[in-house]
Amino acid sequence: MPMALDPWDLALRDALLPTSELLTLDELAARTELPPTLLEVVVREGFLKPARHEPEILFDPADVEPIRSGMELVESGLPLGELLDLARQMDAAMRPIAEQSIEIFSRFVRDSVEVTSESDAEAAERLVRAFSTMLPAAGTMVEHHFRALLLEGAKRRLQVDR
Repeated sequence: MPMALDPWDLALRDALLPTSELLTLDELAARTELPPTLLEVVVREGFLKPARHEPEILFDPADVEPIRSGMELVESGLPLGELLDLARQMDAAMRPIAEQSIEIFSRFVRDSVEVTSESDAEAAERLVRAFSTMLPAAGTMVEHHFRALLLEGAKRRLQVDR
């Protein structure tokens, strides 16, 4: 039997749900201008995560831009197999960090909010606000660091001193 969630956890769970209308595989294919069979491969590889599985598989419209970005890499000369291999390596490296980040959020933010809030409604509002602030901030930090690592490696390879 699933564990009952506290009201503030229910609010956070609801905040995690997509806010726009979800897309079928065919709709995602149309928006990305890719064949559904290629998207199925990306799903099977685990790099494209459906937003919902039941009663049918649906995708978040936010998936369109990253898929297009991946195709820009392929169109620029990166073989699809190499891109998928990089994605596998990145997933393996980042998954434990993501799990640790969730644990840290729970221990230091969620638990603090639970203890210091005067009501369930206040706890819910504070937890959702904290998550809504922290997720994009973490994404920006990860993106910036990865970009800096790419530039550092390219400069080193090209023997650039600055």
